[in-house]
Amino acid sequence: MSSLRLPVLLEDGSSLDWSEASYSVNVTLHGKSATVKHRLASADGLQSLIDAGVAEWVVELRCPRTLLSRQSSGKAPRQAVSWRDDEIAGDVYLIPGLVAATEAVAASADGLDSGIWPGVQRVEFPAGTWLAKGEIRSVRPLLMSLVRFRRDATGKLKPGQMYVEEDTDGTDPYFRIDLAPDLYDRRLHERDVQIAGLIAAFGWLPRSSLVLDGDNGDSRVAGRLRAELEANGVPDWDDESFDPAWAATVLEPFRVRDETEADDE
Repeated sequence: MSSLRLPVLLEDGSSLDWSEASYSVNVTLHGKSATVKHRLASADGLQSLIDAGVAEWVVELRCPRTLLSRQSSGKAPRQAVSWRDDEIAGDVYLIPGLVAATEAVAASADGLDSGIWPGVQRVEFPAGTWLAKGEIRSVRPLLMSLVRFRRDATGKLKPGQMYVEEDTDGTDPYFRIDLAPDLYDRRLHERDVQIAGLIAAFGWLPRSSLVLDGDNGDSRVAGRLRAELEANGVPDWDDESFDPAWAATVLEPFRVRDETEADDE
């Protein structure tokens, strides 16, 4: 087959190369690591390449500021990816997908859209070619960029307490959430504690540097946050009707277990 490009199955479905096949990804972040779960549907031709050992699931880790680019690959559709603090600075991204693992991987054209790929019987992919590709994920989502948790080192916080103030690392503004040592050591990663800190940070927004005429009113974080609130129909912090609890939980809602989940415990 001769072509200026090769077919690729995109997670958002925009490539139109495949008539029915789909690729989806679930990414769960855990601090300095992530669990990635890949899923193919109605893609027998690509699945056969995985079964034959000539295609592999892959997750690429990229940090533009430090020029980090590292791939983790494997046969299993569930992958774990991790990174160190000294490897990253600023934004960090994950790019999941499926790649050809050996030279000249030949795949059946069954399932390709015949209108886009007329008369094609087989397709050859050079090693490293993306066969399926997911959307780029940030490992520092917007709200993770807005708040940072720290163990209180001053001794002013009593057990179970937290304290918030605006801070900056010289690039983007953020809110530092100090947690009492017992809270930090035992409950840091629990969602209700993190959302409580987020609500506290949102409460700071109307008197922060992120107001429209503030020093950071035109920052990347402020712009993205305003856009998210507007998309959800929620007033932002320059509006007199701004509600920090509503804004925070619209973007990061509390998770409520159903009765069957509770019974299983």
